[in-house]
Amino acid sequence: MKITYKGDYALKALLELAFDYESKQVVSLTDISKRQNIPVKYLEQIMLILKGAGFISSKRGIGGGFFLLKPPEEIVLGDIVRMIEGPIEPIACGKRIHDYQCGEEDDCVFREIWVNVTDAISEIIDHITFADIMERAREMHAKKIEYMYHI
Repeated sequence: MKITYKGDYALKALLELAFDYESKQVVSLTDISKRQNIPVKYLEQIMLILKGAGFISSKRGIGGGFFLLKPPEEIVLGDIVRMIEGPIEPIACGKRIHDYQCGEEDDCVFREIWVNVTDAISEIIDHITFADIMERAREMHAKKIEYMYHI
C-alpha cells in the first residue's frame, strides 16, 4: 500500500475541517489550500470526491466553503484511505477472503504473509479516528511551543 499525494492531501483537508467541526465554521478552499500547502485545483477535485462520499458538504456564496458532516470521532482513517487510494492490500491475493483471481491462492507460500501485512495495516488505520489525529496534532503543537525559545 502506498499513500499518494491525493490521499495525503485528502487526509490533511479533512483534518483542517475537523478542527472547525465544533464551531460549525465553514472553511474556504483557499484557507485549506494555504494552511496545508495543497494546490487549489487539485484540492477542488479532492473535495468533490469527499463530498460525493458524504464526508463533507459545502456552502456556496460569500462566506462559503466546506464543513464536515460527521463528528471527527466517527470518521475513521481507514475509511478515507480506502476511499481515496483503493484497497490496502499490497497484492490482490492479500485479502483474507480471496476471490481466486490468480488461481494459486491455495498453494502460494506468500499469501499468508500478504494477508498478515493487510491485517496489520487494517488494525492500525481502522482504529484511528480524526478525533485521535486532532489530539495528536494538539500534542505536537504544544511540544513545539514548549521547545521554542527567544534570544
